Parts: sequence; structure tokens; C-alpha cells
Amino acid sequence: MTEIAKQQILEKLHLKERPNITHTVPRAALLTALRKLHSGRVRQDGTLELQNEIPTRDPGYEIVSFADISKMDSGEGASLNFQFQQERGQSIQVLESSLWIYARSSEDPRRDSRLFARVFLSAVGEVSGSNRTLVIEKMLEVQDSNWHTFPITRTLQSFLDGGQRRLQLEVSCDEDGKNLCSFDDTANSAHQPFLVAKVRLRDDRSKHVLRKRSLRCGNVVSVCCKREFYIKFKDIQWDEWIIAPEGYHMNYCIGQCPQHLAGSPGIASSFHATVFSQLKINGINTATTSCCVPTERRPLSMVFFDSQHSIVKMDVPDMIVESCGCT
Repeated sequence: MTEIAKQQILEKLHLKERPNITHTVPRAALLTALRKLHSGRVRQDGTLELQNEIPTRDPGYEIVSFADISKMDSGEGASLNFQFQQERGQSIQVLESSLWIYARSSEDPRRDSRLFARVFLSAVGEVSGSNRTLVIEKMLEVQDSNWHTFPITRTLQSFLDGGQRRLQLEVSCDEDGKNLCSFDDTANSAHQPFLVAKVRLRDDRSKHVLRKRSLRCGNVVSVCCKREFYIKFKDIQWDEWIIAPEGYHMNYCIGQCPQHLAGSPGIASSFHATVFSQLKINGINTATTSCCVPTERRPLSMVFFDSQHSIVKMDVPDMIVESCGCT
């Protein structure tokens, strides 16, 4: 069952194999991003407690990508590189996206506490400061050190529609030759710039509403029922790339399906199951047998690292078996 669970998780997350986490994000930066993401409550030990409420409509999923930073030759700012990867044939709609930058307070209290910050879209491979397009210009209040957000939804959407993999932004927060934006990506930095995006697949499939009635399996299994089965990610050495939750109830269906149960109200898994049961009652051979299968599943909220070392928050559909019935 453990191997089946692994395969199910990778398929649902559109991953061919588990991500190889060779470059870890600084812990301080990770905790900062998780708090800004509002994906759950960060406990004192640094683990993440996810909220249990999941919308019935597909809300999409969230991505947090930390910047690979290189200082600009002019010394006016920094170049921020973000890695993204789309499956072939996959079309992503960006619902909302923001760049998060930490700006330090001005050391001279006599100066104006306001500062112009500019974000440019830069061509990958070009010399910094050349061939770039202004994305947004914003006035920052720098009387106190704080985080600031820059909306870049349209920029990220155009980037993804172009099928590119590396988004390169240049940021300038210059005050009399001194840059007040923090572009520190060292191991102890909590101020590493990051990008947050809420996205969803454009080819969302409709989801069927299924019945909720189900039997839980007892010690002796006879009639079709639900057997609870819990997977703990630490036990399968997957806790290094799955941030939250700590595990989940995979569950599965087991047991026999007597003919009188096939297609009965509250147990049939679909309309066609009822049709087949009526054919059997009338003595018509359908060349099929009744099986104990899931009739209702619910999504699982997950926060994990993908192969690009970005943090993804996703409500993964159909992960937890809630009820079983006979086809």
C-alpha cells in the first residue's frame, strides 16, 4: 500500500519522480514565506499546521518561488531569477501574483522616508541593466524596515504563456547611491526575495458529486466497506520535500458485493451501476461483476517543494477515500 500511495502522490502532483532537494532554502526564509502565504499556522518547532477547510470549487493552488540573486554591475540593484516548469500541453492561468521585497529603513532620519522602487523584466542572458522593460514603479515608506509587495500578475502570465522556464526581474531601490532593498540569500537570511503566485489549470475537469454513505471495516470484513490506512511521510523518507501535512489517511475499499447491494440507494457509485444492477435482476447477462470501489473522495491540502525548489501549496483532488460502494 505504501508504494501505491507514493505513486498516487506523484501522479496527482504531476511529478515523474520525487524532487531531489540538493539546495535547501534557508530555514528563516522558508518560515517567513509560509507566514506570508497564510497557508496555515506555523508552530513553534517550525512545522506547518494546515487548515482543514477546503473549498468545494477548485480554487487552484499556490506557488512560492525564492529568487536566485545576482548583483547588477551598475550597483543600483539586483537581478532576481525564478525557475518555473510546466508540463507539455498544460495551460496555467495566473489568478494573482506578487513579488515580495524587504526594504531597510533609511539611516538618516532627516531625509524623506519615501523611496521609489522599480521592477523591470529583463531578457534572460542579457547584460544587467540593458534590454529591460519597466513592470511596476512604486513609492515605498521606509521609515521602518518592512516587507513590500509588487503585483506582477500580467507579467507572470505572459511569461508562462511564452513557454519560458526562467523569469528574470531586476529591482532597484536606490537612495543616493545606496540600495535599501535587501537582496541577501545567505543561509541565515530571513529576507530573501520571493514570488507568490496563485494559479490554476485552464483545462479544469468537472467533478462529480458522490454519495456520502459508507461502512467502516471492522475486524472481520465481509460486505463492502472502507478500511482506514494512514501514511506518515517521515516513515517513507518523504518529509524532506513534503512540508505539510505530516501524513494523510489514504484509505481503501475492501469486501464483497452481494447482488442485492449493487446499485442500491446510498451505495451505488454511479448511475450506470444502477442500470447494470437492474439488468442483472432481469436475468440479462452484462458480462460484468460487482466490485467494491470508492464512491466518494475528498482533496488533501499539501505544501511541498517541487523539482525547481519552489514551494507549492495545492489542494490535491481525490486523495482521501471517504466512502465505498458496489458497482
